[in-house]
Amino acid sequence: MIGAPEALPTPGTGPRAAPGRPAKVAHVVLSLNVGGLERVVLRLLERTARDRFAPVVCALQEPGALAEELARLDVPLVVIARRPGLDPGLPVRLSAWMRREGIGLVHTHNPGPHLYGALAAGLARAAGLAGGGGGGGGPRVIHTKHGRNYPKQKRKVLVNRLATALTDRVVAVSDDARAVALEVERVDPAKVVTILNGVDTEVFRPGDAGAARARLGVPAAGYHVGCVARLSPEKDHATLLAAFARLREVRADAHLTLIGDGPVRPALEQQAARLGLAGAVTFTGTRGDVAELLAAFDVFALASLTEGISLTLIEAASAGLPIVATRVGGNPEIVQEGETGLLVSPGAPETLAAALEAVAVREDRAAMGMRGRARMIERFGMDRMIRAYEALYAEVLGG
Repeated sequence: MIGAPEALPTPGTGPRAAPGRPAKVAHVVLSLNVGGLERVVLRLLERTARDRFAPVVCALQEPGALAEELARLDVPLVVIARRPGLDPGLPVRLSAWMRREGIGLVHTHNPGPHLYGALAAGLARAAGLAGGGGGGGGPRVIHTKHGRNYPKQKRKVLVNRLATALTDRVVAVSDDARAVALEVERVDPAKVVTILNGVDTEVFRPGDAGAARARLGVPAAGYHVGCVARLSPEKDHATLLAAFARLREVRADAHLTLIGDGPVRPALEQQAARLGLAGAVTFTGTRGDVAELLAAFDVFALASLTEGISLTLIEAASAGLPIVATRVGGNPEIVQEGETGLLVSPGAPETLAAALEAVAVREDRAAMGMRGRARMIERFGMDRMIRAYEALYAEVLGG
């Protein structure tokens, strides 16, 4: 183990930027591959005030597919690769980079980057104090808890507690994530802040269904079910496909579009073929025009087994779509049961199919979607999220 956790100094005792110069903020991630967490990071990089904060991204695995966005945003990227397994040398390498670059604030995203980033910042603070300098003691740490982060796995919970001991603030993106932080990981309540993920409700808004369906190459008529999510086991597209097969028994005009890619795509394509859904299911792969494509759908479906707070659900609701989703994680904070959508138990294709059919026949289906959009504008706007993070950065940095 690399050192013992130091006593946490009061926020604001870390290095401040020189007068007139923005504080350097390092976002530590595994990579910038396609996902909700990564898109939140990109929006922070894009919209945080540059006259106050100068961002840089540090990836611990690889740049990732979204890294090309950084050039457009004029944000530097460094890869400090984590070796396989536990890498005890990584905090040392990260700490040296932080001191060299004059990083004032480390903002970590999810458990691995949190552990290594917090340890590195702790080492940098210790080096600054021992050297009698270091810009006021070294970088401060903010961690965003984007999901539930394995609350039933004791070892991972202990790792999160260790990292939190070296962290100034823990940001929960949902009430559910906050509850895990307080009740399972036993984070000091004074450290925990809730900042809901935000979307640009002017970008994600109702659109032209016909144009969107033509863009996707799907039937112009019929009942369209859509899902935008990485094709990975926790999203449980297998249950969604099984539910859709049942829906087709009563709605022969139903069509399912899955936007996204991932490791289980071949298995899902094989499942669709076994279920006789050829021509009724479209796999689009990763798309960069999701905001325009959401208008193709009559309902948005998400069968996840676990969630933090789903960015794609917020985007879909902002686009005016009624939602059918599993009652997990932060999903009930987005979907108001019976008002903006329906919530079902995870791993239950019959229940999911029944909910999709129920939405299909509701006379107020369009109104459900518009009620959801109004709620997103009120609670999940992008500006609200950005201003909350800027205020938190300033608080932790002492101004």
